[in-house]
Formats: sequence, C-alpha cells, structure tokens
Amino acid sequence: MASKGLGPDDLIQPSKRLKISSSGDRASSSSEDVTLEDIDVPSDKQQLAEKLSHTHTTSARMLRESPTQSNTRRQLKREEYTIGWICALSIELAAAKQMLDEVHQSLRSNAADSNTYELGRIGGHNVVIACLPVGQMGTNAAASVATQMQLTFNSVRLGLMVGIGGGVPITADVRLGDVVVSQPFKDHGGVVQYDFGKTTPDKFERTGFLNSPPQVFLKAIPSLKASRLRERVGFSHSLSKLAQDPIFARDKTGPDHLYDATYNHEEGPDDCQKCRKEYVVRRQPRSEDVVVHYGTIASGNQVMRDATIRDRLSVELGGVLCFEMEAAGLMNSFPCLVVRGICDYADSHKNKSWQPYAAGTAAAFAKEILSVLQPAEVAETLTVVEAIKAVNDLNTVLKILPTAEEAPFNAYRSQDAPTCLPDTRVNLLQEIHSWVDEENSPSIFWLSGLAGTGKSTVARTVAARYSVKESLGASFFFSRGGGDVSHAGKFVTSIAVQLADNVQALKPTICDAITKRSNIASLSLLDQWHHLVLGPLSKLKGNQFPFAFMLVVDALDECEDENSIRIILQLLAEAQSLKRPRLRVFLTSRPEVPIRHGFFKIPEDEHRDFVLHNISPSIVDHDIRTFLRHQLACIAHEYSLHAGWPGEQIIHRLVQHASGLFIWAATACRFIHEGKRFATKRLDTILDQSRTVVNAPVKQLNEIYKAVLHHCISPGYSDEEKDEIQSKLKGLLGSIVTLLSPLSTQSLSKLLNIPQDDVSQTMGDIHAILDIPKEPGYALRLHHPSFRDFLLDSKRSGDTGLWVDEKQAHQALATKCIQVMSKSLKQDLLEIGCPGAPAAEIENDRLQRCLPAEVQYACLYWIQHAQKGGSQLRDDDQVHRFLKEHLLHWLEALGWMQKVSEGFHAIVSLESMISAQRCPRLSEFVHDMKLRWYFPRQQVL
Repeated sequence: MASKGLGPDDLIQPSKRLKISSSGDRASSSSEDVTLEDIDVPSDKQQLAEKLSHTHTTSARMLRESPTQSNTRRQLKREEYTIGWICALSIELAAAKQMLDEVHQSLRSNAADSNTYELGRIGGHNVVIACLPVGQMGTNAAASVATQMQLTFNSVRLGLMVGIGGGVPITADVRLGDVVVSQPFKDHGGVVQYDFGKTTPDKFERTGFLNSPPQVFLKAIPSLKASRLRERVGFSHSLSKLAQDPIFARDKTGPDHLYDATYNHEEGPDDCQKCRKEYVVRRQPRSEDVVVHYGTIASGNQVMRDATIRDRLSVELGGVLCFEMEAAGLMNSFPCLVVRGICDYADSHKNKSWQPYAAGTAAAFAKEILSVLQPAEVAETLTVVEAIKAVNDLNTVLKILPTAEEAPFNAYRSQDAPTCLPDTRVNLLQEIHSWVDEENSPSIFWLSGLAGTGKSTVARTVAARYSVKESLGASFFFSRGGGDVSHAGKFVTSIAVQLADNVQALKPTICDAITKRSNIASLSLLDQWHHLVLGPLSKLKGNQFPFAFMLVVDALDECEDENSIRIILQLLAEAQSLKRPRLRVFLTSRPEVPIRHGFFKIPEDEHRDFVLHNISPSIVDHDIRTFLRHQLACIAHEYSLHAGWPGEQIIHRLVQHASGLFIWAATACRFIHEGKRFATKRLDTILDQSRTVVNAPVKQLNEIYKAVLHHCISPGYSDEEKDEIQSKLKGLLGSIVTLLSPLSTQSLSKLLNIPQDDVSQTMGDIHAILDIPKEPGYALRLHHPSFRDFLLDSKRSGDTGLWVDEKQAHQALATKCIQVMSKSLKQDLLEIGCPGAPAAEIENDRLQRCLPAEVQYACLYWIQHAQKGGSQLRDDDQVHRFLKEHLLHWLEALGWMQKVSEGFHAIVSLESMISAQRCPRLSEFVHDMKLRWYFPRQQVL
C-alpha cells in the first residue's frame, strides 16, 4: 500500500473515513497503519468543515510524504471534485496536468457531455480539468465547456480559468512571463467584455456587467500579495518541475522585446528578425523573473493584434492589464478566478515562443492560490450551480431599486473629469487621509468652498483613491440640471446598489430588505436609509472588512430641494452610530444657508469642517501654477509650439488673474486649446482681457466667461449677422442652462425645432464652457455650474447681450415640450397592438425609436418647466387643449417609460398652479384627473 497516497480528499468520500493507528493519537507515517472502513462521514457542511479542520495538519504531512502521480491511481466519485479548472489550448492543458500532485482514474463518460476531463488532486483539493476542443476559441466555446462541466460535476464549488494572454504595458510594468489575475477594479468586476454591446448610429455602447471572482479567492489574494512570488517555495517548486520539460523552460523563450505602439511588425518571420530594433522600448532592468499583477482583464471574441487599439481600449476601460478570448463567457455562468500568463503584448509582433513558459507561470500561480485555500473553507462554499442561482436571484432583486446612473464618481459621463495632479492639494489630501484612518475621527468631513475652487476635483481624487483601496462604499455626485442627479429621489437607492456591488457581503442583507418591503423605493428617505444602508452596514461582522468604508457625496448644494438637503444631512450624521466597520462621509458643497443650518444641528464633534477658499493664497497659487504648467505644456506639445511655451512670466500673470479659482484656469486652458493653430492668439486675448488690476475672484470669472462668449461673434460679421448669431446663441444657451436633464445636440435640436447644423455651428466656439461630445447622440453638459450662475445673473452677464431671464427660458421650454408631445404622442404609441404588455418586456430599440430622448424629456419635465416659468394657466389655453386631446397618450408614454409615479407627482404640481376662480374648467379637469389616478379601481375618464 506504500504506493497509494492519502489526502484530505479521502476524508470526504461518503463511505470512508480515516482510522487512527493504535500506536498514538496521530496517524502513523507508515501507510500500512492507515485503513479505510465503510463508515459514513456526515454530509452536513458544518460537520464536514469541522472534521477537515481537525485533520488538516495530519493530512498535509501525509500529502508531503505520499508519492506524486503514482502508478496506482484512485478512482473517486464525481461529487468529490470541488475545483473546476478550464483552459483553452493544449499547451495550457499540459501545464495544468503538471500541477497535479496525484492523478486519478478517469470516470465513465456522459453521452450528453462532449468534454474530455483530466482528474487529480492539488494539495487537499480534488480538481477536474477541461480544455476547449481543438480549433475552438472565444467566449461561447468557453461557456459551453463550463456548462457541460457543471452538469457532469455538479459538486464543483470554485472555478479557475488558466492560460495565456496578451499584456498591456501602458497600464503597469507588465512583461512577458508575468501573471495577470482578475480582481475588481474601478467599475469592473475583474473581467470586462470589450466587444459586447449595441451599435447606434452614432457610437458603440458596451452593455452588461460581469460578476467578480468568488469571494473565497478574493480573500486569499492578500496573503499572496504580502509575499513576493519567488519567495514562496511552492511556486518555485512548480516552475522547477515544469522546467524539467524543455518546452516549458525559461531559456527557450527568446528575448522580451516591447515595440513602440505605433510601430507594426515587418513582413517576414514571426520572430521579428526583420523588425527594427530602434523601435524597441527601453525599460529598466527588473530583479524578478515573474511579477503578478491584479486588476481588469479584457475579454473578447477576436485576437487583439493592434497596439494602438489595445491602448485606446485600456484607457476607455479604466486600465486593462491583459487581453484574452474566453473569460467573458464564464464569469456570469461559472464563477471563477481568471489567471493569465503573459505571452505577448497584444500587438502585431505576436509569436508563440513565450506561450509554453507563460502557460506554466499561470498554472503555477493557480496551484499556489489553491495551496492557500483550506479544504474546509471550500467545503463551506456553495456549488457553482447554487452560487449562480443565488447571484442571479440577488441581482434580480437589486434591479428593483431605481438608480441614478450618472451618480458614481467613475460614471461614463465623468471619465474625462480631472483628479488632482501630483504635488497639488498635498496638505488637504493628507488631512483627509488622516481623518479616514484615525479611530476616533468624526464621521463627516465637510469640504466647503466657493464656486470654482476645485471641490469636485478633490472629491473625485478621494473617491478614486479609496476605490483602488477597495474601501469605497459608494459615491453620489449631484449636478443641478442633471436629471436624476439633480434631486434626492434616487440618492439612497443609488448608494444601496453601489454598496451591494462594492461590498459583496452586504448584497444578501440589502436584497433581504428589498424583499421584505417591495415598496421601499417609495418610502421616506429616512426609512430607505435605515433599511438599505445603516441596517446592513451594522450587521457586518469580522475583521476581513476595511476599518471604514468611504461614502463620497459631492456638490450637495446642487440638490434642488432645500428640504431634501436638510434630510440628507440628518441621515449622514447617523453614520456616527456605526462602530466596525465605520462609515466615513466625505461631503463637498458651497457654504449655502440650508447646508450651514443643517450642520448647526449636528454636534460639533461629529463633523470636521474644512473651508477650501481659506487655504493660504500662496498654496492655492502653487497648485494653480502646477495645473497651468501641465495643461499648457500639453497644448504646446500637441500644436508643436516651442519648448517652454508660454514661459514662466506668462504663467505667473495667469496665476494672478485666476484669483484662486481653478475653474478660471481650467476654462482659460480649454479656451486656448480649442483655438488649435490660433492657441497663442487666444492666450493673448485672455491676457488683454485681464490687463486691468486683479479683481475679486467672481469678477475674474466673469471676465474669462465674457472673453469666451465675445470670441464667438467675429468682428468681421455685419451688424445684422452679429444680431442673428447673438440671438441664436442666447436662445441655445438659455435652453441649455435651464434644462432639467441634459440632452444631446441631436435631441436638443429636435426639442427646439432648430436644424442640427445650426445648433452645431452656433456652439462651435464655446467648447471652453460646454462639454460638447463629438458624437451627436451624447449629452451636452456645462463644464462647471458657475457658468449657469453667470448667465442667469443680469448684473454679471447683462453687458454681453446674452443674459438669460430664467422664467422666460422655462416658459419657452414648457411650450416646446408641449409642441413636441402634441406632434409625437398617439394611441398605441409603440405600435405593438397589445395594451397589456409589460413595459419591462419591450425591446429598448423599439422604445427609443417610438419615444426618442426629446419626447421622453418633454413627457417628464413639461409641467416642471411651466411651474418654474410661473405660467398663468387659463381655460382652453395650450395646456388645457393638450390635456383634453393627449392625456391618455401622455399617460401611456409614461407607462412605457416606467415613470408613472413621476407623472402623478407632476399632476399634483400642476393642480397647485391652477386658480379655480380664473380657470374653473381646467381646475375641475385636473382635479378629476388626479382623483381617478389616485383611485385606479374607478372607471378612468
């Protein structure tokens, strides 16, 4: 029996258990002293885990002493395999087989399963290995192999996808032979499918979200990070074992050459013999042969062979470490950790010489992480089948909560928003970091500052830092006129969904709260906060969580309702009650009255205040100088201006005129940049505009905005042409700054009934003020809310001829909304001929075609515009006529948009605007409409 190895896997066979030798309390080192009896082991997971825990030390010693891959192979049952290992290529399969400590006999094949399996043991884990069929690759092939494995081996609890991939050297110092491991980073769960989405006339939109690796793996990663890989005996042993086969040897790989991204492979052999060596990127020597990188892996159905596309996609996706072709097919159907050995740089210089070694380093790492996992811990996890069902069930529940898509700091619309440059805001950021880490710090850090002092940039920097540290719970960036991020209606629910995604341990508790209260999204903010945020956080136990989770709330003053602002402050103050983990709330705002009064009601020792505009002017000037140097250097490089342009003297003058406002500096740089070949001339324009003595910050901001607007109207135009351009510009800007949710140029032109070319041409020279996307389907946005303040204040913008009367602008938009709805709304709007069809089952393409963005905007906001414009409603006026003709059509549209509750609140607002004495028939009509909506069982109208 000496040739038969015994490990913890023997202990979990349903009809066998270990018999201890009578010579002592521990199992003898002689295998003859160990026998197996037909005594059932308890199948309960907890009892099984306890038994494995008690015997782990003895089992580990026996494993070390047992022969590897002996000639006498054991045959286990299918239900005894707990680890599923998938690879795509035969060389990856060969490397995986080399990692087995023991090879098991094959099992009888299943006629419905076309996979071929290799069975064996790694440490205390029984492993089943499958490889994609020869010639098949991509996400679908991988998903098919994983699905069949689950059906045949339904006790598999953890998955591994192990093989080779193409590295991305711009994200990290990734080199050939290194290992990349999937781990949640920024807004991705560890793997992102970069080629999955929908193509619109204007752009390609990625859709869907892939699940993160199993928590058991994510908990094991820190222990591997703590020690250098080469120092781990197991990993070194695995590489040495592989090297015994010459195909896996490091010295057979050839040189590690990274070529400039713009230089493509020369025609000829794949080994780059004809490629010019002057294009090889010089890199610092590195002491480690193999480095492990953790982060995002990009997966798709085609081989990445273009370095420029590789780098562009990496930037778009927030930093990708590796490209490959299978993982996206697994993450939502086979929870697994993806491990990739880097065999090339995903460029045109691909060759196969590094594939065997890279497959080996990936397999060695996979074995190493399995060595960290305790068999008892694996036994306590759900099977893959159970886990998938549980995740899908939870995600389905979570989707019940309405969310503001643009609230997170890393939302798509904010991807180009800046963070603090190195060597700026140093003292402030250090104070924030200390506040987070101190045991007895107050729960709230309030950063207040005047408009344009850089509050949001600091908030994004803080959110990004703690996102990387995996301790960001959630973030909500308010924006006036930003639709769902302009009010508090989805504040708590958005935070709850982010918490569930960022802290997986919270997801079941949050979903349980949703299940118990199906109407939770319509409850008060206080009830939502207690059930969805404070309650779940208070139930987190254990030391595996960070000391504190961070909640970042930016621009609270831009929340439209003052009462909601006060309520939010009350809710955030309750974070002080949490002990472990704590909730740290980083909040920014202008020092507006409602917020100051809200903080007066919170005990002083429960919040720390920092006034941004009270920082020493010399420190602020240093930071603005650093910002200007960086931005102007980029402009000089892009437009081939002379080295050192524009010079320290000019930068010093610009710093003086900024008067401590980062928004002045940012607007000036955008204005100069948009000048392209006239960048120098635009710089002179700014300096000429500011030749007078430096004024107060607001006056300086006025001057930069006036300079940009003045530049829109060429002095070469006739007086008539100037008047026409000024009128168009005023109308467009007035609409943009009073919109209640941003629209694209395409949708805005349709709402205002202006040709799109006119809109594009009119706004062509105001990129310094407006974020105008190249794609007409993307929304227009103000770079900073201070421009809205400027344009709506007659004292500040009156002499430009572009001052906007806010009430008149709202009245004009209300009229445009009614016109668009009257033209577009009709019975059976979606042309489906089935009035009972659930809105959730309607294809998005059909909804967008029949209810385009401008019509949806009009349906949602026409009453709010009428209210904000102070409209005096009368019998048989435009509003009354619209309701009599299109009321049911409007209600149908709101139903398809899933915005029925918003419609009811709009009707309540409309009723408050109507005088029964002035317009009795309209008043009666709207009152009756509200009652019949509120009591739906009655016959409607």
